[in-house]
Amino acid sequence: MDAYKDPVKVYCRIRPLPSGSTEPCAVAVNDKEVRLSPPQESHAARVNNANESSHYFERVFKEDVSQKEFFDTFALPLVEDIVRGKNGLLFAYGNTCSGKTYTMAGSPSEIGVLPRCLDVLFNTINPYQAKKCVFTPNKLNSFDIQTEAEASFERQYKATSQAQGTPSRSKRKVDYSKRFHEDMTVRGIDEDNAYTVFVSFVEIYNNYIYDLLDDTSLEIARTPGSKALREDSARGMYISNVTETEVTNADEAYALLVRGQQRRRVAYTRLNHESSRSHSIFNVRLVQAPLDNDGETVLRDNSRVAISQLSLVDLAGSERTARTNNEGARLKEAGNINSSLMVLRTCMETLRDNQLCQNKKMIPYRDSKLTYLFKSYFEGEGKVRLVICLNPQAADYDENTHVMKFASITQDVTVTRAKDININQGLTPGRRRANIIYKEVVKNIRFEDDKNSEGLFSLGPLFPNYLMTTPDDKDILPALMKFLRERSSHRSALQTELKRREEMFRKELIRFDSEYITISKARMQLYCYKLSSLNESKAAISNKDREVQSLERKLKNSMEKIDLLQQTVNSLETEHKTLEHQIMEERRIADDERRERGRLKEAVRGAVFQEREKWEKECDKRVKKTQFQMKSKLWETDEKLRLLREIVESTPTKPVRPTEGVVTRSRAQDKRTPVTKNISDVTNMNQDTPKSSIKSSKGREVKKYSRRSQPSDVWLEHKPDENVEEDTLLQPNLRKKKTVETPKVNDFTKSLANHYVLEHQEEDSNGEIETQLIKGDVFETETGGHSVHFTDVEVLQKRKSVEVNSRKRRSSEGSADWTDVETRCSMAIEGRPNMSPAISYKPPNRPSQHPRAGVQNQARRDARFSPYHRLDGGPVPYESFDFTK
Repeated sequence: MDAYKDPVKVYCRIRPLPSGSTEPCAVAVNDKEVRLSPPQESHAARVNNANESSHYFERVFKEDVSQKEFFDTFALPLVEDIVRGKNGLLFAYGNTCSGKTYTMAGSPSEIGVLPRCLDVLFNTINPYQAKKCVFTPNKLNSFDIQTEAEASFERQYKATSQAQGTPSRSKRKVDYSKRFHEDMTVRGIDEDNAYTVFVSFVEIYNNYIYDLLDDTSLEIARTPGSKALREDSARGMYISNVTETEVTNADEAYALLVRGQQRRRVAYTRLNHESSRSHSIFNVRLVQAPLDNDGETVLRDNSRVAISQLSLVDLAGSERTARTNNEGARLKEAGNINSSLMVLRTCMETLRDNQLCQNKKMIPYRDSKLTYLFKSYFEGEGKVRLVICLNPQAADYDENTHVMKFASITQDVTVTRAKDININQGLTPGRRRANIIYKEVVKNIRFEDDKNSEGLFSLGPLFPNYLMTTPDDKDILPALMKFLRERSSHRSALQTELKRREEMFRKELIRFDSEYITISKARMQLYCYKLSSLNESKAAISNKDREVQSLERKLKNSMEKIDLLQQTVNSLETEHKTLEHQIMEERRIADDERRERGRLKEAVRGAVFQEREKWEKECDKRVKKTQFQMKSKLWETDEKLRLLREIVESTPTKPVRPTEGVVTRSRAQDKRTPVTKNISDVTNMNQDTPKSSIKSSKGREVKKYSRRSQPSDVWLEHKPDENVEEDTLLQPNLRKKKTVETPKVNDFTKSLANHYVLEHQEEDSNGEIETQLIKGDVFETETGGHSVHFTDVEVLQKRKSVEVNSRKRRSSEGSADWTDVETRCSMAIEGRPNMSPAISYKPPNRPSQHPRAGVQNQARRDARFSPYHRLDGGPVPYESFDFTK
């Protein structure tokens, strides 16, 4: 915090709990803390789930605090400042019916802050007040000094104007001397100055300023005119043409306060019978100027006039329309009150942010007359104090939370500390006191025979008015001679008295001279004593100075050592920070190397895996090639043996060359009885034979092999609506089924299903649709319901075919990727003359490697059987086949 700024001190005063209320929402924990507890019916508790909150202030005043105690803590320091020429601002803030007006004005028996400020101020300056009308306002927020003659003329003019006032307009005077008076005074007043107090009283109603002490506007019109704000030469804000009344005592100022309170706008609301509908501002301006060198009259120098102001503001209470149910003019007044208070809060918040964060945001003082008028206090010099008035009843909790937020913001605002004034520079101090002593001395000088000699200082009556007609007038001449003899005797008596008084004066002068000599000797002795004491003090001071110099040298050496140590510490800290940065850099490099090693490790592992897979495939290919060569050699040996057998038995047979990876039944039937059926029967069997039966080679019907689909098997097919129909070659074939989108209890009961299948689709890694058939058995439970025991999962995958090149392969294109038919097909039908057709297959775990594969449809089975059909119409066991076209 800046050393030349002071924070705005915020106080809190809790009014007594109204009758009918039981539990308060605001409680003073101590003299610094207030705790707010949200009641259940409050908006914050119902919507925001608010909890208890604690708020801290400069001082918290409980319900039983007296007006005297509150004034001594809150307002008395600002009265001391105004006497010393410093400005001050006191304002009360709170919601409606929280005790703001009572705190500021009080009652006749228990006066508030404002009357006590007036009492203390006049108790302090009463002996030093200037005569009335010496200071006069110049309508430019300043004052001029008039001569004694001008001031006397203006006083007579005002007295005549008041005496000639219209009887209908004259007000009945009320005696306020019987009210309670504060008898306290403040110290620190300058006795060589003359003081005068001016007061003004205004209100801000609907963002317009009205003068509550202006009688002329009331005589002209029923509704007073509004006042404008102006800026003086010192960039201070003031109200133009406002009535500033000079008062000589506290009762006059209190009478003006009461008269303004009677003119202030108040109205009845649901929450307050006498609710203030405007912000009232009572300004007390103290004007002081130095006396001349004689200490008799005010020095006529306007540059030496000091003006200090104390503003006491009673803000109107914030209120919510939901609680007051205001309408019409009351609703408009409430809106303007809340708007001005919101602008005040915005200004405080912006001012705080500018001071804390060194921002330069524009503060919206001009948005309201209230903030624009007090702009000088927050941007100028002086002290600002705020009292938060709280109504502790539960219904006011929501309003109290907003008041607490404003108090918290205001406590962070700082105001520049006011400087002390010195308007007596170059003048002799104690002028007023010297003048008073001189007057008392002159008044008290009396000689011993003053009472007896009061008549001796006259030569007698005036010469009689005689008219002489002749030089020997016998009537006039004796009378005139008698008069002259009396005058002569009076003259001689006066001369004798003069000599006596001269002798007395001489004696007094000798006495004064002797007293002066005695006093001079005493002063000389005192001077010698003080001189010796001064010499002793100088010797002691010189010794102390030597000690101080010695200590200063030691301190200097210590400071140099401290500086060296501090430099060492700074260098070590710098080295420490450098090492920390190096360690962090090494750690970062180590982490990068660790990540790089991990990446290389993963890359090597992937390369090894790919290389191993490549060599495994190559080894498999070479093994198969070797197996094929061995089988070819074995076949050649068998052919040689067969030819040898044919030669011996004379029975010709057709040689069949073995294929790679295919096992045929023809070789196993070489020694069996030859079959007369040809290959055309196999074709007819696939085209014309019904699915129900297949004729054997002897002509009798053989039933289709069936292990799963029995007449008693009923399937409940759960097929969601978002599934997509696929045009694949292999499709689920359930004979007896019921398809539903969402299975219900009645679906199991009515359909008598004993098997359940769920068709689920999702996207595979290649972007194709993968269909999963999740199958299970349905069992009835003991409670009459059904449960499903899942036993099988089948997966159908669809793969797009690669475009097949229609041109024939040439022998020059190489045979690196060429495979035979048995490698390209996993299932084939083999037929030989005089033998029945045979279905041959290869193991299902062998993948197809032909580059020109068509649409592939794979079915992986986890159960014993599948509802798909093979070529002869019978079910295909899962353990035997993996279908691939």
